[in-house]
Parts: sequence; structure tokens; C-alpha cells
Amino acid sequence: MKTKFLLVFAFLLLSVASITNAQNCKYTHEKVDEFSGKVERRIVQKHNFYFTFAFYRLGDEYRLESYVNIPGDQAFLIPEGSKLNLKLGDKSIMELTSVKNASPQSFVSNSQIYSGFAMTYPISKEQLKKIKEAGIKFIRTYLKDESYYDMALKKKKIEKTKNYASCIVKD
Repeated sequence: MKTKFLLVFAFLLLSVASITNAQNCKYTHEKVDEFSGKVERRIVQKHNFYFTFAFYRLGDEYRLESYVNIPGDQAFLIPEGSKLNLKLGDKSIMELTSVKNASPQSFVSNSQIYSGFAMTYPISKEQLKKIKEAGIKFIRTYLKDESYYDMALKKKKIEKTKNYASCIVKD
């Protein structure tokens, strides 16, 4: 009897710990605007040196931000209207469209010149809820002409995208 009680107690303790841990949101940036009262949040997810993306919220406005580093001193602009394709864990595809031009920001890393581009894509709360349920499995960022940058996410990072989407839509 004592053993059964301890097993049930341990199970409950682990369940509460995992639920508490799952709801723990660590924002890269979080503040409340003093005048409007709107909450501003950002969660940045770095995948490797070449690709990073972020979930962003300001009040009821949501967006995904994509950061791509390309070797060399690039002189092209990624135009407003460029696409970001997301393949979710349920195999559905989501297409987002950038709202501004992304100009290159050159920098040096390990004696190599790179150009960094920051793109901004509006996303709806409903789309974020889909990401929350299925996670992001694959990302394709269109750069210029027909060129693009692909990023496949491993299982652990797919789970992180679910958690980040959940955190960003949380009130």
C-alpha cells in the first residue's frame, strides 16, 4: 500500500513539474509600453550561425522575423513582398509575405565578411495557434530572384517552436 501511494505521489509530482516547466516562457525581450499599455515580447531562436528567427508580439500584432547571414559583402536588397514558407509538423504549408525591404548589414566574423539580412513577416494569431499545435518542421526563406535559404529543424527544435508560439500568444 505504501509503495502504491509513493508511486502515485511521484507521478503527481512529476506531472505538476512538467506542466509548470511547459508553461515557463523565457522571452528574449519583454516590456509593457508605458503609454499604450501594450505588451511587447520577442523570443529569438538561433538555429546556427547562418539562420535565426524570432516570434514577436506588440499588443495584438504578431510577426515572425527571419535573420539570414550570407558569406561575402552582398550588394542586393531582399524586396518587400518576398516569401517565407513554413512546413509544419502536420505537413501543412504556411506562406508569409515580408512587409519591408531587407538591406544587407555587413560584418566580419573569424576573418570572413558576411552580409546579414533581417526580414519581417506578419502572422495571425490563428497561424500561431497552428504552429503551437504542429510546430515548424522546415523553413524556406526567399532571398532574391529564385534563390532561397532552407533550414530543416530537428525534433527538439520543432518542439521549441510549439512552445515559443504558445508563449507569444499567451496573454
